[in-house]
Amino acid sequence: MEAILIILSILLLAGGVIFSVLPPLPGPLLSYASLITTHYISEETTFSTTSFVVWGILVLIVTAADYALPVAATKKFGGTKAGVIGGMIGIVAGIILPIPFGIIIGPLLGAIIGDLYGGNHIRSAFKSGFGSFLGFLVATFIKVLFSLILGGIVVYKVGEFTVTSIMEMF
Repeated sequence: MEAILIILSILLLAGGVIFSVLPPLPGPLLSYASLITTHYISEETTFSTTSFVVWGILVLIVTAADYALPVAATKKFGGTKAGVIGGMIGIVAGIILPIPFGIIIGPLLGAIIGDLYGGNHIRSAFKSGFGSFLGFLVATFIKVLFSLILGGIVVYKVGEFTVTSIMEMF
């Protein structure tokens, strides 16, 4: 059973990092699920209730920032409501459409097109498009960093447990 939980924990952790970059699934939440799975491997890999609460709150903050940062950056760079909506549509379109680097180009083009539709001039539209893109990059960086930090903790716990288990065999 321990081996299955270790494999599941590692798979959730890998998914957490991967889906911090690819949006269909919430990467930080998968990383948190890895923490929970690690908790049940053995007595030696348990976490305190405080750890679960703190990491859970951080998951909520990171997830909220993922949605708020592109919107805030678009507005900060002069985007209209149509530009904000266009940026969000661009993120979805960038994932679905088979465009090279669609996840990067999507929010940029979506915000630009949305702002042009909303009445902004081309220069303002490009500025807000850049804001949407910048917000998306910052949010992605935060998600990846969070998942890697949480992953480091999980790997440490699982690695320590595995080494201890191997040493006990001899």
